[in-house]
This record gives sequence, C-alpha cells and structure tokens, in this order.
Amino acid sequence: MDLHRLFSSERNLYKLVKKLLSEEGIKPKKKLSQTFLIDAEELEYLSSILRKTIDKQQCIVEIGAGIGNLTTYIASLNNDKIVVALEIDERFASVLRIIQEAFPNVDIVIGDALKIIPSMRGCNVVVGNLPYHITSSLLVAIAKSSFDLALVTVQKEVAERVVAKAGSKNYGKIAIFLQHLFEVTYVKTIPLYKFYPKPRVNSAIVLLKRKKAYDLMSQTLEHLIKCLFSFKRKTADKALKRCLKEFEASEKCRLQEIWRKRVYQLTVEELERVAIACMYANQKT
Repeated sequence: MDLHRLFSSERNLYKLVKKLLSEEGIKPKKKLSQTFLIDAEELEYLSSILRKTIDKQQCIVEIGAGIGNLTTYIASLNNDKIVVALEIDERFASVLRIIQEAFPNVDIVIGDALKIIPSMRGCNVVVGNLPYHITSSLLVAIAKSSFDLALVTVQKEVAERVVAKAGSKNYGKIAIFLQHLFEVTYVKTIPLYKFYPKPRVNSAIVLLKRKKAYDLMSQTLEHLIKCLFSFKRKTADKALKRCLKEFEASEKCRLQEIWRKRVYQLTVEELERVAIACMYANQKT
C-alpha cells in the first residue's frame, strides 16, 4: 500500500481520514483534543522543514501520531531517519501498525507523551500537533528534556504567547522559560479548516532551537518567574521583596538597575541576571 500517495492530496486525505476512522469505529475524543491535519501541503511543509533542518541518521519523536497522517509524511520524506511515533489512544494502534509495516524507519509506542518525554534518550528532535488541553505541559516537558529541536503545531494564541516580548500583553512565564532555553520562531499560521474534526481556533507552527540545557540556573529562573508573575503589575523591587522572602534568598539578588520596572517589563536577559545573582548570593551566605 502506497500510504504517501493516499495522503498526497487534501481531498484524498480528508476522505481517507474519515474512512479510516469509520472502519476502525473511532470517534475523535474532545477530552484528548483529537484533531487531524488534513492539508497535504501543510504536512509536506512540516516534513520538509525537518528534512532541511536536521542531519541524517537522527531520531525524530512524534507526539500524538493519531491516524498517522503526519507520521506517514515524516517517514516518507525523511527515510534516512528513525521516527518514533507516540500515541496515547490504543484505538489507533491497528492503523499505526499498518504504517509501521509500510515504513521500516517507523517505531510505534502506545503511551502518554508526558510520561515518556522526560525519560527519552537518543532522540534529539520532536515534532507533533500538540493536544490543546496539555500544550503548555508538553512544551515545558520538551524544554526540560534533552531535545535540541522541536517543531510543533499549537493553538495560535499559545504561539503568540511563546514568542511574546517583554512589555507586551502576551508576555509571561511560558515565553520567558522557552526563550531562555530556545531560539523561538513563529513559523506560520494554519487555519482551523485544515483540520478534521475542525477545532474552534486557528493553529500555528512554532520552531524551537535549543540554546542551552535545562540546568540549575534554569530551575532557579523557573521558580523565580512563577513567583514574580503573581505580581506582574507591581514594580520589580516590590515583587522581588516578596519572592525573595519565599525563597529565603539574599537581598543581593535585587539588582538596582531593574527596580523601577514593572515585572511584565523585565526582559528574559534581565530575569536571567536576577536568577544568576540569587544563585551566587546564596552560595556566599
């Protein structure tokens, strides 16, 4: 069976996805945010980015393989790479086994990506249409893992948040945390009608390229911004006083040059300097 040919046009893809779901008796579950990209051009675009961006012989992890539409494209256009497709819903196992038999570079794993991602070794690229209900949790798990590159489709609103700059309305904890660890790029918007079942909102492709590993400083920053953004409209000086008491940190963490700024105006670089100052000051106490 030439699966790539079957998935080669939007019309074929839409019909094929509906047919496979019907034959397997699968009704997409809203609680799992199950929706499938049915636009051939977008699937090829995602797969071609991987082909151009990563080296040969690398391992690609796909989150939420579902019916296997993206899996098929990735495996076909990246046949020199191993594709490990994760899917939590056992109902898709039989369909995914057909893809595994058709492509020798595909491995199927039925399990929870949130539990699997933190312990994965040997794969440094992750891709997928992230389930809406756990998007933020998955992004954090990817950030704390050993993945060097992530190419993910998320809600457009989430994509706008992760690329937001200091002082903007969308700027917050997830933007700071991801931009601390990655070069974050908003690649493009995907309209909601290119999915089946059709979601309520548009989606967007985001590319994350690793800048640094998650380490002790990253952990300090993560806890710091969690506290600071509970007081995002307060001045940095007042917010830091409250947060440093919580962390039992030294007053030396309070950098004078940022005192008068509001918390939401602090750049990633400024917050990194605060985290480093706290680490250094506490080592001295």
